[in-house]
Amino acid sequence: MLIFLLYVGLLVGVLAVYKDAIKRDVSNLGFQIIGYYVLATLPFRLFWLPIPFGFLICLFLLSKPMLRYKKQKQVASFLGFIVFIVDAVF
Repeated sequence: MLIFLLYVGLLVGVLAVYKDAIKRDVSNLGFQIIGYYVLATLPFRLFWLPIPFGFLICLFLLSKPMLRYKKQKQVASFLGFIVFIVDAVF
């Protein structure tokens, strides 16, 4: 139940970031933000050790110098990484 509430709370945070960016004319930004969030939560389990492979992919995708709305995508990926850490601990 705690994990579910954490997922919902962080998803609301991602949507708050989206609401801030929606004031500009952006198409498909919501899908991109949710995609970065979900990608950052994906684990790769090597035996018993979860590795944040999805977050590493997010860091790679965010390393482009001319990426639009980079701040919003970074926040979504860091929130997803927090969910990954909580899921790995519990």
